[in-house]
Amino acid sequence: MPTKDVLSTLLDLLSYNSPSRSEHDVSLYCAERLRNIGFDVRWDGSNSATGSNVGNLIATLPATDTSLPGLLFAAHLDTVEPTPGINVVVDGDVISATSDTILGGDDKCGAAPIICAMEEIVTKNIPHGQLQVVFTTCEEIGLVGAANIDQTMLTSQYGFVLDGGPPLGSIVTAAPASECLEITVHGKAAHAGAEPEKGINAIVAAAKAIASFPVGRIDAETTNNVGVITGGQARNVVPDTVTIIAEARSRNQTKLEEQLSTIKTAFEVEAAKMGATVTIRTTNSYPAYHLTNDFPVISLAAQAASTLGFPPQFRESGGGTDANHFNGFGIPTAVLATGMQLIHTHDEFCTVSALHGNVAWIIEIVKSAR
Repeated sequence: MPTKDVLSTLLDLLSYNSPSRSEHDVSLYCAERLRNIGFDVRWDGSNSATGSNVGNLIATLPATDTSLPGLLFAAHLDTVEPTPGINVVVDGDVISATSDTILGGDDKCGAAPIICAMEEIVTKNIPHGQLQVVFTTCEEIGLVGAANIDQTMLTSQYGFVLDGGPPLGSIVTAAPASECLEITVHGKAAHAGAEPEKGINAIVAAAKAIASFPVGRIDAETTNNVGVITGGQARNVVPDTVTIIAEARSRNQTKLEEQLSTIKTAFEVEAAKMGATVTIRTTNSYPAYHLTNDFPVISLAAQAASTLGFPPQFRESGGGTDANHFNGFGIPTAVLATGMQLIHTHDEFCTVSALHGNVAWIIEIVKSAR
């Protein structure tokens, strides 16, 4: 069966412009590669909830040895923008974009090694339990694809998400929960020049609230951020409405709830002082998880890394990945390092050596499961 090396595979994946909700074409490419080596390839119906033009791709290969655990390997196919008209260059070990775009290595540097590792496992007849490959959509806009995945299609015992930063051997064992807050301050409109005293400035009330609590890193486990502010009609109108989009994250649920309470109270108090009112809506973006180093999924990843000469390093993350949801579904899942660096910037790059290292790591995980 014809296969491609991992660099050629990555270049193929990078050639697809696949921002969130536009993953259809690159998903078809991945499906064809997996179907050619015997995977049962299906898409779930998550696109009805995510708005993507395709569902999450879930491919399953039956076990050659049913006594071995079922393993899931996952990456997301969407990238942040801009990626149209990308021009990729390979200079020695470094892969980058010379065009005015990002590279899109996040997370195609995860997807390419998964495909090539699966091809090598099949062609070399490496014994394995059931293998599942999951390529999600809409990760970059809040892990939306994984949040809406058809859980009945996930039948693996352990999961590995290739969506971490270098060096190879790094394993993310914990990540925070995230809550999104949509806060609307309701004031009162008035002419800003003729009768400003008759108005209640919603923007000022919001500004006072934001200034009253710490923003950024709260402690080693906890952060918050005020990310978007929209409001006002014109420079000469006292603004009667302003909406703030904020978030709070923590690996500690009690601390997360404390942050939510702090933010809500600040807006309620400052709005009341000016005679304004507040409506607040909170949405859980994703759950936290914490896996100790002796969890089988962590031990398996670490053992395989050590065999290959990648010193295992255990990290607790401040960000979320699809692993947050997989862990929430009851599938212990670790995040593995890839070679992508300076992601989400025009200086993004990855390395050929890391791509080959990830292929070897995946294969060694499958071997170590014996």
